[in-house]
Parts: sequence; structure tokens; C-alpha cells
Amino acid sequence: MGDNTLNLVDGAQTVFFKSGGEWCYLRTPESYTAQSSATPFVIQCHGNGGYVRDGEADWLDEESKTFFLNALLNKGIAVAGSHGTGNHWGRPDAVAAYGALFDTLTSQPGLSSKQTGLMGGGLGGAALWNSVTGPLLGRIHAVVPQQATLSYESVITAGKFKTPLLEAYGLPADTPNNLAIAALSYNDPLNRTRLLVAQHGNKAASLFPKVMFVHGDVDENMLYEENPVALSEVLKSCGADYSFKTFKGIGHATYDLREKASSPIATFFEQSFGI
Repeated sequence: MGDNTLNLVDGAQTVFFKSGGEWCYLRTPESYTAQSSATPFVIQCHGNGGYVRDGEADWLDEESKTFFLNALLNKGIAVAGSHGTGNHWGRPDAVAAYGALFDTLTSQPGLSSKQTGLMGGGLGGAALWNSVTGPLLGRIHAVVPQQATLSYESVITAGKFKTPLLEAYGLPADTPNNLAIAALSYNDPLNRTRLLVAQHGNKAASLFPKVMFVHGDVDENMLYEENPVALSEVLKSCGADYSFKTFKGIGHATYDLREKASSPIATFFEQSFGI
């Protein structure tokens, strides 16, 4: 099947296809109408160990994750995902894959090219933010980084996930912290945002999507203050639109909260899309 032909029909369906050289899926809600161009969509950027293969995907197969997808589908929002090269930590080839998926989706009859969103957890959050500060700059309406990797400097200095981050970028695991931070600075989601604000000033706010950070304030993997809070401060400096759904006393386990976390996410996208 070609990159831009999904042969969608009315109603709920799940299709698998390749875009940007990676396996992808799209699941549409019951309300989907192939000729209306009115169905919003959200691309889910998977986290560590996530996958999309021909006929299967972790976000379609694991109940704690499908809970979140169903919350969106019940609001009339289609959901898609890409394998995105696997454990990518937001590197450029994964960002390109998500950009290709976005282009494929916006070319489909029935899907809106204006009511578009991204959500992503863990290392998927890095792919999300590097996409909206890269090839999808100014093209995404709303995003939800969930327990997301948003500062490579934080990951490197904290140490716990330094090795997989560096390996994803082809760097030796024993690279000194200062050199690793410098080597990854352009791909660091937080630093990319600072560069855009430095370049565009307050005009940068119009390029960023509406953001809702979903995070546990005692996240042991992606530190709360050094990831979402640090990024929010940069967004605040240019007047960008952001909010928080912070779960007190919760670590890197917001998926386990099910409705408590999925309901505000679905409502955020519903309101952002004006459904």
C-alpha cells in the first residue's frame, strides 16, 4: 500500500500502513465520515519499548494504553501512531517518520488538517517536542507530553537513562557529561525551544501548539522540575499557551491512572479542537 493511500471507509476501523519507511496505524472513531474532512486526529508517540508492526502496536494491544486511545475515540478523535524507528529518544530519523505520518494523515479525505494533535510519553515526548519544533513547527494545534523526556541535559546528569540516550544517538556510553550535553544540544527538546524563542521572541508563541503537561511530581525517571517545569518556563517567556495536569505523589506511572489521567487528556483535546 502506498504512503498516501489508506482506502478508508466510514465508521470505526483500524488500518496498518507504512509512512516514512515505518509501520504506522490509524484508528478512526464511529463518527468518521470519509468525505467530510472533519475528523480531528492525534498522533501518539510511543515510549520505551513501544512498537508498531504490521497488524499490531503496543498502544493497541496493552489495556493500560488503549484506555487512553479509547478516551479520544469516544470524543470523535482519530488516533494514529508510528514505529518511529523504535527506541529513538527523539532523534532526527524518528522525527522525520512522525512528520511523514502527519503528511499522510492530512492528505486523507475525512481527516482534518487543522484539528491536529500529538501526545507522547517518556522518550516519545522527545519525538513529540522535536517534531513540533522541527518539521511540524506551526502545524500542530495541541499536544500532551505525558511523563515526557523534555531535557536531555537532565537525563544525562541524572544518569539513570544516560546510556540508552547516548546509544540512540550513536555516542559511547562513557562520554563525559559535558561533552554529551554539548553533542546533543541541538536535538535537546528544551534547548531547541530556547533557540526558537531567542530567534523569534514573542512571535514564537504563535508557532507553538497549545500544551498540557501531564506528569507525576515525583517522577523518578523524568524529573518533574527539570523536564515539564523547565520547558514551561521557556514557553512562559514568550507567552505561549500551556497548562499542567500534575499528579501529586505519582512517579513515572501516569498510564496506570487510567480514567484519572485519560479523561483530562481527552477533554483537553476536545476543547482545543472545539468539538
